[in-house]
Amino acid sequence: MPDTRNIPAGTLVRRLWSSDRDAVVTLFRDLDPESRFDRFMGTVSEAAAAAYASHAVSAEGLVFGAFADGILRGVGELRPKGASAEAEIAFAVAPGHRGRGLGGALGARLAEAARNAGTRRIHLRCLPGNRRMRALARHLGAEFRLGGREVHAVLALSPPTLFSLWREGVDGLFDAAAAVSAAWPTVPLA
Repeated sequence: MPDTRNIPAGTLVRRLWSSDRDAVVTLFRDLDPESRFDRFMGTVSEAAAAAYASHAVSAEGLVFGAFADGILRGVGELRPKGASAEAEIAFAVAPGHRGRGLGGALGARLAEAARNAGTRRIHLRCLPGNRRMRALARHLGAEFRLGGREVHAVLALSPPTLFSLWREGVDGLFDAAAAVSAAWPTVPLA
């Protein structure tokens, strides 16, 4: 599994909270038609993408964001699959920010969080023409299963270690601090 610290310079990857809802909606609303098609595996309007995004942070699972220069440029979602030890991941990266390692950084954080929560397998589905998503799945170490009109990648996760649990705990503290810092305006001390 790739190192979660291997992120592009000037990029912050952190867990998203309800206070990030507007930024998530903006990211999804601003996706171009091709990006929406790839993310939802079919044609979806700008309004439908924004409506989905308005509930994404509060839905079951975890959502991480990649911020470049303080602006949300990528979202990675981890959604549990029923009562099993399996989950599904999905990504959306803003136009102009693809191919810069944001998906890989988000995928690594999602995989580590899933691993530490006891998830044994992560599933990633995409259309055959989505080269970037197939490359991301390959980068994460997933095995491919072709079937029907989609590509199905499965990433087997090892059990958590004391170090992986500790690191996620430390990352979580930094995530919370960064979210609070972003949500509160800076007030000069005079």
